[in-house]
Amino acid sequence: MSIAVHPDKQMTGVGSTLLGWVIQFVRKAGAHKLEVGTGTFGYQLAFYQRQGFRVTSIDRDFFITNYDERVFEDGIQLLDMLRLTFDYQENRV
Repeated sequence: MSIAVHPDKQMTGVGSTLLGWVIQFVRKAGAHKLEVGTGTFGYQLAFYQRQGFRVTSIDRDFFITNYDERVFEDGIQLLDMLRLTFDYQENRV
């Protein structure tokens, strides 16, 4: 599943509010951890880290293997995907 905020609404707190709701919803459903995947650089990585997610693994060549067209961010081709995990025991939310 993918989530995104329209560029016109980025940096307004909408994404943080949305992700906060998801974190709480999944916690209430009984999960111990929540995992997301993102590119290896860029604002998305810092966004998830600010919310308490930590890098737990790397899927090498993910964007090459799973996308028909090359994916670029800031003029750089994305190759690998970082998996980040929110651990409810560590974050105590």
